[in-house]
Amino acid sequence: MPTKAELKDQQRRQWTGNAPGWDAMHERLERETAGVTAWLCREAGLAPGMRVLDLACGSGHPALDAARLVAPGGTVVATDLVPEMVEALKRRAEAAGLTNVETRVVDAEAIDYADGSFDAVSCRFGIMFCPQPNVAVAEVRRVLKPGGRFVISVWDEPERNPAFTVVGEALSRFGRPQAPVDFEVPGVYQLAPPGKLQRLLEGAGFETVRIDPLPMVWEFDSIDQLWERQATRGPLRTVVEELSAGDIEHLKALLGMVVEPFLVDSMIRLPVTPLCAVATK
Repeated sequence: MPTKAELKDQQRRQWTGNAPGWDAMHERLERETAGVTAWLCREAGLAPGMRVLDLACGSGHPALDAARLVAPGGTVVATDLVPEMVEALKRRAEAAGLTNVETRVVDAEAIDYADGSFDAVSCRFGIMFCPQPNVAVAEVRRVLKPGGRFVISVWDEPERNPAFTVVGEALSRFGRPQAPVDFEVPGVYQLAPPGKLQRLLEGAGFETVRIDPLPMVWEFDSIDQLWERQATRGPLRTVVEELSAGDIEHLKALLGMVVEPFLVDSMIRLPVTPLCAVATK
């Protein structure tokens, strides 16, 4: 069993490798998860003058939206474990003319800010990649001001997220079955089991925890577009990199068979279900 330090290093390497693709896919990610970003910003109660910490900022969600909402007079500190993600966000903030965004490399399990530094903290699809999410959530509560809100999104269980499972199903039909989901290790589904996110937040001392599922559909106009989105970035990237061109074409054909139940008017419409939570200190 890997140590916590080894698990964190694995995540750092994975997301360093994913950073260029994540940056290139920024606009699509923005469209796909606009509802989640809006939910987080609304439930955080963002208003001009607030100081906000965004953890696992990726290429800029929801930090860039939050920066617009807390202006004038407010600041967003956008952070990520991976320097390449932080640099991508910095470039995007500068291009958008956002002068109230600070960027830093920060480990969510060791937030180097004083107690009570922020009015709100956000984390969109990041905490589930922490080896010790309980430590990260305790750190979030520590740096929040009394009455401050923590808004977070994670992914629901695999059966509610076909967009994430169809490539794995194609790989299984190809003869490369993926390991069963381990809900105890860092990954997309670490906080998916019923009640686990609620217990995590309440266990850290947060009050008035509310969790809303936010079902949505991601649309793809071709197998190639779906393949590019789901197989060449994220956890499956290293698996696909080992395959020959012929293997990939075979896999795409199998993927076409897997997604047949999701074809509507020649579009591939795959459900996804984020779990969005708001918790008050």
